[in-house]
Amino acid sequence: LFTLFDDPNEVRKAEQELDTLRMKEIGQVSLYIADFRSLMSRIGDWGERAYIHVYRRGLASRLLDQFASDLGNFDSLQELMDITLELDTRYHERQN
Repeated sequence: LFTLFDDPNEVRKAEQELDTLRMKEIGQVSLYIADFRSLMSRIGDWGERAYIHVYRRGLASRLLDQFASDLGNFDSLQELMDITLELDTRYHERQN
């Protein structure tokens, strides 16, 4: 139930933000994950496959290139996030 102070369009706004959320090419995946999870919490349950699709679409190309053939083989969003976090950590370690 919405109270007088709730925004009735909050879910719609969060869906639009999630749809356009993109990781910066030189950014850190941890920031992308935090933003993604924040928007997920405002939206509710879209289903695991839908969230995996949207998450994957917003990743920087340097991450997508590292495991392009495996992108469709993840059973959970958490598994995909964990792997992209590991890949991103290695990428930034090599940059230093």
